[in-house]
Amino acid sequence: MNIAVIVRSLKYGGMERAACNQADAFYLAGHKADLIYFSNKEKQIEPRQKNVNVIQMDLNSLMKSDFQGKVWDIFARFINVFFRKTYPMLKGFYTSKIFKEEFKKLEKEEKYDLILIRGQGTFEQIWQFKDKRSVRICVNVSKKNESSFLDKLMSKCYYNDVRVNCNSDGSREFYVKKFKRENITPLSLDSIKNPFFTDKVIALSNEENERIPNEPYILGLGRLVKTKNFELLVDSYFELKTKFNLPHKLVLVGDGEDKEFLESKCKSLGIEDDVLFVGYESNPYPWIKNSEIIAFTSKKEGLSNVLIEAMCCKTRILITKSPGGMLEMMQGELSNNIAENDKEDISKKIVNILNKEKEYYFEDYEKALSLFEPSKVVNKWLEKYVN
Repeated sequence: MNIAVIVRSLKYGGMERAACNQADAFYLAGHKADLIYFSNKEKQIEPRQKNVNVIQMDLNSLMKSDFQGKVWDIFARFINVFFRKTYPMLKGFYTSKIFKEEFKKLEKEEKYDLILIRGQGTFEQIWQFKDKRSVRICVNVSKKNESSFLDKLMSKCYYNDVRVNCNSDGSREFYVKKFKRENITPLSLDSIKNPFFTDKVIALSNEENERIPNEPYILGLGRLVKTKNFELLVDSYFELKTKFNLPHKLVLVGDGEDKEFLESKCKSLGIEDDVLFVGYESNPYPWIKNSEIIAFTSKKEGLSNVLIEAMCCKTRILITKSPGGMLEMMQGELSNNIAENDKEDISKKIVNILNKEKEYYFEDYEKALSLFEPSKVVNKWLEKYVN
């Protein structure tokens, strides 16, 4: 089989890592795999398998390289002034045409059997490409229970009359409700998890990192942005220090626009000496492995790669209730590690979890990780969409 995996960029993010893993999984299963990305920025990650063909298709530059494209871009930006958030959709109307032309060139030698388009940021650029071999993979969820006219219009463009797949059952449930209230009819709506290479994470987790503190610490990992809700984690940590006299440090690994706000909050609470802001780490796995517990307090999460990675590293885990696919991963004894979205419950749950040995959760981790075994995931894709 000849497989194309398409993603917006190859920066170091969850979507991009999942795209690389997907291309690797198909290649290792004996198929030809191409990874196509649109960004003109330097790639930060790439597939592990060197025989996966990585193809840059800079749609933005191609659009602006011709007069008609420049005019359309100006028009799209002008309309966006009056109708906010329409720019990606309007721009995608034009870049879809460019993509179709470039994709035809790629298929001159050999046609693709399956085309996997990962994430809204990707398929909003090529939304008019509705080839029957393609599947749009959705991971983003939200807490919205109502849809605006613009929401309905974008969904009509992005999801109607195409095959849609979600990376978790929780995400699929979100899209079932969304499509129903927006009167969207996809060709199909299924759920197949991302392939995951546990050996890669385990090997990287064993690398040395002199920055890791010797004292025990609670870990928060991810982009420091509002949706990740690190403010709640900081508040919960303050509860742990003041009410439970917990000696652990709090380590935050990641960068983002909320960093200064979070640093200021730590100072106002008087815990700035106990909270370590590490910044971006290209290999965060030693931080996960050496933590006493990793806490997830996101407002929404499709299916967190970091949650799966934490299970690989066999550290303790706490999550809060949020829309998406994380809850379905917390089976067995892990179901007791789900907290409400408030600092009191989070702090109590963390204390209870820390009172158990890490090994207490190992069996549940193994069961959960078996769902992501690459060859099994590849077979599901082929059975569902090709065979």
